[in-house]
Amino acid sequence: MIKRPDEINEIVRKFDKAGWDVICAGQCMTGSILGDSPLDWDLYTECPQDKIRELFPDGEVIGKRTTRLDYTVFVESQHINEADRFDGVIADLITLEGPIEEQLKIYDFTCEAIGEHANGSTVDPFGGRNDIRQKLLKPVGNFGEKMKKRPEVAWKVLRYVGLYGFDLNREIYETIQANRERVCIVDKELILSEFTTAITGDHAGKFLKMLNGLDLLEAIIGPAGKSSLPREKKDYEKLSDNIDKTKKIPIRRLGLFYLVFDKNYEKALHFLPQEEESLDYLEDAKRLCPKLHFCRNDEALKGFISKFGWRKYNFYDKLLKAQNIVFELDNQQQVARDAIIKLILHQKQPIFIEDMVIDADDIIEAGITDDPERAEYLLELLLTPVHRDMENNERDKLLKYARAFNKSRLRRTFRDVTWLR
Repeated sequence: MIKRPDEINEIVRKFDKAGWDVICAGQCMTGSILGDSPLDWDLYTECPQDKIRELFPDGEVIGKRTTRLDYTVFVESQHINEADRFDGVIADLITLEGPIEEQLKIYDFTCEAIGEHANGSTVDPFGGRNDIRQKLLKPVGNFGEKMKKRPEVAWKVLRYVGLYGFDLNREIYETIQANRERVCIVDKELILSEFTTAITGDHAGKFLKMLNGLDLLEAIIGPAGKSSLPREKKDYEKLSDNIDKTKKIPIRRLGLFYLVFDKNYEKALHFLPQEEESLDYLEDAKRLCPKLHFCRNDEALKGFISKFGWRKYNFYDKLLKAQNIVFELDNQQQVARDAIIKLILHQKQPIFIEDMVIDADDIIEAGITDDPERAEYLLELLLTPVHRDMENNERDKLLKYARAFNKSRLRRTFRDVTWLR
């Protein structure tokens, strides 16, 4: 018997109390058998829809034979290095027309065409449980006909590869190959959704290899994103081999993927409609990852953080660490950076303008300038001596620097240069 979440058990109990059996089927069966926690559940019953709506008055009518119960809560991540998620389940209560064996024919794959009664007895007319054990994806019916009507089903295939590590039977593999052009022009938002899900699965490396083997990379990065550079091909192979060693954070794995396409990074990144926040971080990754990598002292690190903020620092820091894992790079710089950050935090060293003991009003009150914009500008310049030495974060010292910067363009220009005698 599969493990059912509390919400589904409560639905089953209500039906049982009313005298009706319930059969779970579809992708919820696949996920549950493989130890996953599915979000979407298909529940079949002979109970008529009018009775179902009496039992579940809060349900949403989405068809003549279907009532939907949505118990999900969206949990937004508090950090860019965490993934948004839905907690709970969505249950579609579907009234059967005919035997369950006939209903199971609507599913795309044998691993989905499995039913389980409330008492745990199963209905498996296509041998789906055995295919799940073998991690083999096989179609229900003619897969070529499915592809003609719904070419997007190919991306569902690849999602199963990334999430669960399925192999494809010959019919599915050859059909996708033969319909490659149609697969590449599926709705871009759907492709991005399936791609993001697959690349954050337990078998993302296998998914990337199959994506390349089926010549479907163009659907992700566009024809302008592709490059024939040997280094990029080698990096893609490395990524495919080692991405599963990294944490399954969607935006981080997207960063690892797109950074492989160094020559045409911008074109590859903008081919699919990325979410605004993700795009903001990913657009800067090509420029800021190397910049952070070469921050080799506390002054440089504090300068980076003050300019781009802690959220971006943490994102690019974690992305660099993931790159070290994927490409098996030396991590000495990473260890040194962690040690410096630990010391900065331990000593509560000033990083931002708000951490300084003076503000723009103090500069004006000291008679250095009467222009508020000029005072704000000078305040920003004062971060350099403060980052160089936290002992400079004293009122008299900062006002002295402010006077010097205000009077001398040379001092302003070379404020971050340490002169050797």
